[in-house]
Amino acid sequence: MISRRSIKRIVHEPQSYGDQKKQFPRVTVRADGTHSKVTNHSQRIRRDPLLVPLPVPISFLQAHQLPAITNDICFVVGGGPSLSGFDFNLLSGFDTIAINKTVEYIQNPKYFITTDYSYFAKGTLPIESIRQKTQHVYFVANMTHPYMELKDGMITDTRGLEYEDLHKCNGIIESNNIEGFGNDVAGFASGSNSGHCGIQLALLLGYKKIYLLGFDLSDGAHTHFHQAYTEFDKIQFRKSVGNYKRILFSALESHKGSQEIINLSSQSTLAESPFIKTESFYDIISQDHANNKTINVIPNSKIPVNAPKDLMVVGYYTVNTPYEQEAQNLIQSLNRLGLEKDIIGVNTLGNWQANTRFKASFMLDMLIKYPNHRLLYVDCDAVLHKMPILFNNYNCDIAVRWQDFKWRKNECLSGTIYMENNHKTQRLCRLWRDININEGNASTRMEQWNLDTVINTIKGEDPTFAVKNLPPEYTFIFDSMKHIYPTADPIIEHFQASRRFKNDVNTLNQ
Repeated sequence: MISRRSIKRIVHEPQSYGDQKKQFPRVTVRADGTHSKVTNHSQRIRRDPLLVPLPVPISFLQAHQLPAITNDICFVVGGGPSLSGFDFNLLSGFDTIAINKTVEYIQNPKYFITTDYSYFAKGTLPIESIRQKTQHVYFVANMTHPYMELKDGMITDTRGLEYEDLHKCNGIIESNNIEGFGNDVAGFASGSNSGHCGIQLALLLGYKKIYLLGFDLSDGAHTHFHQAYTEFDKIQFRKSVGNYKRILFSALESHKGSQEIINLSSQSTLAESPFIKTESFYDIISQDHANNKTINVIPNSKIPVNAPKDLMVVGYYTVNTPYEQEAQNLIQSLNRLGLEKDIIGVNTLGNWQANTRFKASFMLDMLIKYPNHRLLYVDCDAVLHKMPILFNNYNCDIAVRWQDFKWRKNECLSGTIYMENNHKTQRLCRLWRDININEGNASTRMEQWNLDTVINTIKGEDPTFAVKNLPPEYTFIFDSMKHIYPTADPIIEHFQASRRFKNDVNTLNQ
C-alpha cells in the first residue's frame, strides 16, 4: 500500500463566478449558547482548494498501440541474485525490458513493465522519472485477482488502494489470463508476476530472440540481487515463487513458433527445464548465433591492455546486510576498468568482528583457488577509481599500507592487500588464520593487528620475505587521509562502512 506521504496533493485555484452577490447566512455563536443568523450581502463565496486530485480515467492498451521494433533481439531483465555484481552498462545499445527494480540499474531501458502497483511505493523512482528514463512504461492490470475492479474508468483495489497514477503510463494492459503466453494483447497472460509479463510483452512486440537475465526463481535466502525489499516482501516472494516457476515452465513447454526464449543464468532453475536453452551472456553479446554476425562488441568485456597481468581482485561481503550494496559499488568499479575479479557473498559468522577475521581464511582459499594469479584483496566498501598499474611490475611477496594517524602510529591497514601466490604467502595466511581462531571472536584485537604481527614474525625468520608499504593512494581512507594527503589522487578509496553498519550487523545476528 502506498504511504500517505507519497500521494501527491494537487491544489486547484477556486473558480470565479463573477461579481454577483451571494446571500449565504453567517452564523454568530454567543457565549450563552444562543446564536443569530445574519445575511451578509457583500460577502463573496469562499471556496477551499481541493485536497484530493480528480481521478483520471484510463483506457486499456490495444494491439495497434504497441510500438514497432527495429531490432531482432531484446533482453528481459529480472531481479534474481545471479545479477549480483552484474555490470548493467553492458546492456547499452540493446533493447531491454526492465522488470520492477531493475529499471533503476539499467541506464536507458527501452521498456519498463510491472504488474505490482506497490513497486511505485517501494521503489526509488516514481512513474514520472521512469517515463523520463524509458521509452515505454507499461502496467499490467491482473484482473484475475478477486480484489481488482474497473469502476468509472479507474482500477480499484478493493483492499483499500486506488491506482490513481496509471494514466501516467504509456499503456495499461488488461490481463484476464494467468497461464501460458497469449498470441495478442487481448490474450495477455500475466503469470501473476512481473517477470512473466516482461516475457509476454517481448513476444507480442515480435522479438525473434528473447534473452532472460535474472530469472532465477529461487526461494533461497538471497531472493534478489538488490536489497530494496523488506523481509516481509522476501517471505511473500518465497511463498509464491514455486507457483511462478510452475506457470513459466508450463508456458515454455507450450510455446510454439519461431521466437526463441533463452535463459542466460546458469544459476536459474530454468536451467532444469528441457524447454528452454541456457547460454552465456558474454557469448551472445559479442555474436549473434542465429546469423553469425558480430553485434556491438563491448570494450569492457575484454581485459584492457594496461591491466596488470595475472592479477585477480578478490573480496567478500556478508549477504542480507547493508554491505551487499557496498559490494555492488566495488564490483561496478571493477567492471568499468575491465579487471578480473572474484567478489563473493558469504553468510555472517555471528558478528562484525568474526566477519572481519574471516579475511585470513578467505585469502588462503583464494590463493589455492587461483594458483596462477597474483591477488589484490579489497574491502567491499571500497571502489577503484583508476587502473592499479602499480602492480604491473611489483616485486614483493606482500604489500599493505602502514600509516601514521594521530591516534595510532604505524597502523597496519588491511583494506587493500597485495599478495604474490607462493608458499610464503600461503604460510602467512595460515598463521594469520590460526591467531584469529585462537583468540576467538570475543577478542577486541583487530584482524589487521594480527596481520602486522605475522608479517613481522616471518620477516624475522626469513630475510628473503619481501614486504612493501603501499602508497597512500592505494589504501586511501576517504576522510582521514584526505586531511593528511590533500593533493593525493586516490586509486583505491575506502569509505569505512563499518562506522555506519557495524552495530546494524551485530544487531541482525542477535
